[in-house]
Amino acid sequence: MTTLEDVKEFSLKTFWEPDGKLTPIELDRDIPFEVKRMFYVYDVHDQNDRGKHSHHKTKQILIAVSGRINVVCDDGKKRRNYVLDNPEKALYIPELIWDEQIYQNEDSVLLVLSNTNYDPDDYIEDYEEFKNIKKPIRRGWRGQRLGEYHNEDK
Repeated sequence: MTTLEDVKEFSLKTFWEPDGKLTPIELDRDIPFEVKRMFYVYDVHDQNDRGKHSHHKTKQILIAVSGRINVVCDDGKKRRNYVLDNPEKALYIPELIWDEQIYQNEDSVLLVLSNTNYDPDDYIEDYEEFKNIKKPIRRGWRGQRLGEYHNEDK
């Protein structure tokens, strides 16, 4: 089961030249999964928050190509804050990590790369449901399951 230890910040290779900067993303070298979908979020007003969900299967890379975005990640036990404020920084969020993004200015643009195509059934949008899924399976002294446990088919 994924934890906050699986969430990773990393720097993208950037070339500084007299006439500007270039940050290439080579999908087969820089991204730890096959990218099936890319999208960007922008024009978020009044420092609204977005996200507020988790995924059963989707892994994501988040990059603030403009502005400043605070990202809160939660594994059901702990929460950690990350700041994306430079297009050279990226944040890897694996499946079954709850995340929220708080846009600090209206000119913020968030680029997201994911390993799955859009599937509404992959989303977990209720935090209590997320915590129940993340709850460890209790076992007795002989290894048998005790009490309620989450659905392992998802």
